[in-house]
Amino acid sequence: MERVVLAIGSNKGNRYQNIIKGIKQLEKYVKIKKISPFYKNPPIGAKGGNFLNGAVEIETDLLPYELLKLLKNIEKKIGRKFPHKKNDAREIDFDIIFYGNKIIKTKNLKIPHQKFRKREFVLKPLCEIIPDYIDLETNKNIKEIYEEFKNENIEKNKGYKKRDWENKERR
Repeated sequence: MERVVLAIGSNKGNRYQNIIKGIKQLEKYVKIKKISPFYKNPPIGAKGGNFLNGAVEIETDLLPYELLKLLKNIEKKIGRKFPHKKNDAREIDFDIIFYGNKIIKTKNLKIPHQKFRKREFVLKPLCEIIPDYIDLETNKNIKEIYEEFKNENIEKNKGYKKRDWENKERR
């Protein structure tokens, strides 16, 4: 089983419900270990309303490209259109931030995610669930990377209930 960390976000429709649906779909195929609180932030270079963003730590036997395919399929099920323009509003968006101790640099997949160190809406949730995780490219832990990053444009969503995604009602 590989330890994997994902970023998750939504800025279209019911953002909170979209994220919960995504996590529920995901848990059918992987083991959910931790979920960060969700944070609200304005869209940076994207169309649509404010984003709700968080992070999820999982364990999986899926290979990186299999996981990427699964995530894109979940995005489609929740309503994200493919193909889509780069900065369109999105019902849901998954990004693979870390996959075990692998560094992957291909056209379609870059792990660690190439922009996570420059995005507070990714760093803050990561710091909540994996503060001591070492970024293989910088040899710094997430807390150190986050502390270096200064941007006050984020607000914790106070209404998030950590176990909402565990609702056992499956209809």
